[in-house]
Order: sequence, then structure tokens, then C-alpha cells
Amino acid sequence: MREEIRNMLIASVPLVNGEVWEPSAAGPKMPKPSLVYREGPQETSEPYAAFTSLYEVWPYVKRTTFKQVDAISKQVINALHQKRFDVAGVPHYVEYVGTASEDIVDQEWDALTRGLRFQVYSLAWLMHSPIEPDPVTALQAWSAKKFPTLQTNPTLWSPSNLEPALYWRVEATRKVEPMNWGAWVTMQLNGHVIAPDVSVRRPFVDGVTRQLAIDHNIRMSDDSKMRLLSVSADDGYDPFRQGQIKIEVKFGVLREPTVYPFLKHAYFDSERGGEIHVE
Repeated sequence: MREEIRNMLIASVPLVNGEVWEPSAAGPKMPKPSLVYREGPQETSEPYAAFTSLYEVWPYVKRTTFKQVDAISKQVINALHQKRFDVAGVPHYVEYVGTASEDIVDQEWDALTRGLRFQVYSLAWLMHSPIEPDPVTALQAWSAKKFPTLQTNPTLWSPSNLEPALYWRVEATRKVEPMNWGAWVTMQLNGHVIAPDVSVRRPFVDGVTRQLAIDHNIRMSDDSKMRLLSVSADDGYDPFRQGQIKIEVKFGVLREPTVYPFLKHAYFDSERGGEIHVE
């Protein structure tokens, strides 16, 4: 991840001309203007999301005017804010979360600087591997049909798009009821409505929640019905970690059919007409 962040800064902050340094290599003699970036603490509060990381980026310029710091800071924010990138096939998302300091005159380095903070979210939950019949796949198909303007394909997701995204994940399996034909499975699924603009995101959270409440049932890939037992939503939840929509569903899973070998020979009782060998 560290290398991905560095490459994004080099590619999109032309004012520093590729001078992007780690703290271990930075010092008073490095060229200016330049950037120093460092990784902060990681949080692992949501196991399915892997972790979130805090990154700080510090623009350094000669002791002239803080207007130079402002100009570079703007390019840094544009380079990272609301961007998605992949690390070993796992998607990550970056948000600017404010400054790490006020304007600073660094006497030792003879420079002006200001820290910028970015939150990096691991979105490992987007990488879903379906097992048919799959409740997530069923909800993706339902979402695409009922809300065609929403982004529903994680592989094509771009946070910069004007249209919000709606993604589903399995939170937990609440109950399994074995039956002679298979089992009833009760699961909780969470829906994540993602949009940079809260005013755009909130109506979609309400709309999706109401449509789920009305529909009651959703068709699965094997044409069976997945029943919605409960639906709730809270737009105050973090769209990248908790998800704002929570639903409890119940669906059936069939046993694998028993396959018997084809009959090759049949023997009839000799008392009823003798023995007959049938191929």
C-alpha cells in the first residue's frame, strides 16, 4: 500500500517533480518543494473489512510564502481524495480527513510545511465468492433491476462517479434449520450505499429500504424465493465499514441429489417362469 500511495503522489503532484520521501530518508538537505509521507496506526474494528489505515502527507517548501504550501496541498488532495486502488487484488479507498497540523515554520529544515491526513479503507468485503444459491448475488440482481442508476458491480466501481454505489455483504448466519430435503438458512446481510455527497446518499438509503419492505421476497438464481424477515436502516452508519442497511433473510438450500448407478442386470424369480438375464 505504501508504494501505491507514493506512485499516486508522484503521478499527480507535478509541483514537487517526483520528490516524494519516506521519513527515514527525508531531512534538511532534501530538495524543495517535496513531500514526506508516512503511515499512521491501523484499525481492525471490523474483521470483514480487514483494516483502515491513516496516512499523513507533509508538503515542504522553501521559507517564502505559505501560498506554495496551499498550492501543493491542493494537488495532494486531488491526487488521493476519493480515489480507489488495488493492492494484491484487494480494493482500497482513500478519503481526505483534514489537516494534521496548523501552518508550521520548520527551523531545523529551513522550510514551511503543513500536515494532511488521509484515511485508507480496505474494502476486502467487495471481493465476494458466491456459493449458489447466493443471497448476495440475488440482492445484486434485485438492486440492478429496481435501481438501474446505482452502481452494483464492485469490479467496475469508481467512487468519483456521480451515481451512488450499492453493495451487499453477508454479516452473519443467524440460524440453520435442517430438513429432510436440505435446510432453511437465516442470514443477516448489510447494504452499503456509497456516495461522496451525503445529500445524494441519504435518499437512496431511504428508497432501497422502502422497496425492500414492499417486495417481501427476492428471487434467487435457482428461481427459489428468499424471504425478507426484517429490514432496518441508519444513514449515520459508516458506508465503508458498517453499511447503512441491515436485512435478515431466510432461504432454502437443497441436498445434493443421490445418484445411483444404472441397472445392468435384472434377475427374476425362477419359480415364476425361470431366470432371465437382461443387459
